Amino acid sequence: MFNTVRLLDILTLSRKLQHTTFPVVIVAYTPIRELHIDCLDQSLSACLFSALETVRDYFYCHTEISSAHPTIELFLTHMRVVPRLHLARMPSLDSQTAHKLADAINNALGAFLSASNSQSHRKRLNNLQRVEKRNQRSIATYINSLFAQHAKLLFIRLDIGYREVHYHRLTADNITHDLRHYLSVIPRRFKHLVGYIWKIEYGANRRFHFHLTFIFNGAEHQQDVSLGKALGEQWETITDGQGNYYNCNSRRVQYLEWGTDGIGMVHYADTDKQALLLSALGYLTKPDEQILATLPAGRRTFGRMERPTARSRGGRSRSMSYGTGAIQLAN
Repeated sequence: MFNTVRLLDILTLSRKLQHTTFPVVIVAYTPIRELHIDCLDQSLSACLFSALETVRDYFYCHTEISSAHPTIELFLTHMRVVPRLHLARMPSLDSQTAHKLADAINNALGAFLSASNSQSHRKRLNNLQRVEKRNQRSIATYINSLFAQHAKLLFIRLDIGYREVHYHRLTADNITHDLRHYLSVIPRRFKHLVGYIWKIEYGANRRFHFHLTFIFNGAEHQQDVSLGKALGEQWETITDGQGNYYNCNSRRVQYLEWGTDGIGMVHYADTDKQALLLSALGYLTKPDEQILATLPAGRRTFGRMERPTARSRGGRSRSMSYGTGAIQLAN
């Protein structure tokens, strides 16, 4: 089974290639006078051959290319046409095979680099930024709809992930399964939950992890720290102790000192607290290049709890703003 985390090698190589001269690979002699493929820039060698091995193994397991990151897709597309790529790390090659393979790799890398700097590819990357703006508007609309139904809401921010000893087993598929299971259980265990927002991330230190904001009816719940603890412990249970969590609401004293306290209890009429809330939630919409690199096309990195539309409470119109745009809800 191919672990898509390895595709991160391609992003690293892509950045390094921007500052590399061609040819990238050459035919060279080993110490015992046998021919092999080598990298002209030795500082690039480990990164290059790691990426080529990733491509080789990807196509051992996949017949079609599917990646949520445009650059990963582009690299796989260009390197797929290199014949006998699996020989790139062979310690001994005949002269004809070695020179043909070196030429094919250089041509594919050159074509990839040219395409990655093209206007069309830059447009695809810029589209990721437009998704961020769209998600920001979506969050504001979502929160407004909840305030239209509840006079006050309790916001719990929770970061969940995995214990380091289990990092080696994590794949995009099994962590997505864990999240789906967790989010299916929470509404049944916590009856006054009215919404949630989630985001998947990948980091060099924490590997796969999630940022979540749970939203409760403020008329029914007031104790955000204990509620966050209960939500975190539920994640540990779901993952059979392999998961861990951080309860951000336990740090609200520090957030208050920093002037960034956008969680806890928020009243619909408290526009200052709402502004801090949306600023905090805005983090959930920022595109994460690394998680996109590990996911197949169409896989979501951000989402929210969907609930049947309820009738708004009577009262005056309420609004929340995100950036310069205000969204009005008439009651």
